Amino acid sequence: MIDTNILVDYLQLERKGHALAWDIFQMVFDHLIEATISTQSFLDAVYVCARNSANDASVVRDSLLYIRNRTNVYPIDVFDLESALKNPNPDIEDSAQISFAYSHGCDILVTSDKKFLSREVPRPMRVMTPEDFVNACRA
Repeated sequence: MIDTNILVDYLQLERKGHALAWDIFQMVFDHLIEATISTQSFLDAVYVCARNSANDASVVRDSLLYIRNRTNVYPIDVFDLESALKNPNPDIEDSAQISFAYSHGCDILVTSDKKFLSREVPRPMRVMTPEDFVNACRA
């Protein structure tokens, strides 16, 4: 599963993580890996990119449509939401993303969110940084 921050890194050239996000999405586009993204991540990415006036809204929209057509995109459902609300961790959004990833059979959750990286996730799923993920794919 690709977390929201990786999607935003891909869309915004000036972000520190852009090159790694580009590598990840290129592997998806080349059919080397299969990726899942929540609809919430798409909506959050639009919101974040809209705050940056350097982004052309039509380019962001076209890029997201391209990504949407090459990844598995699903909504966070009521069961994932309920799981997140019952989780004692205060970051409900991250809890919902973890539940979403697990319920969709994701092996790896890729994120650059430091708090997210320290979270425990249900086995056998793992959380990885973009750098660790790209290096593991290249090995």
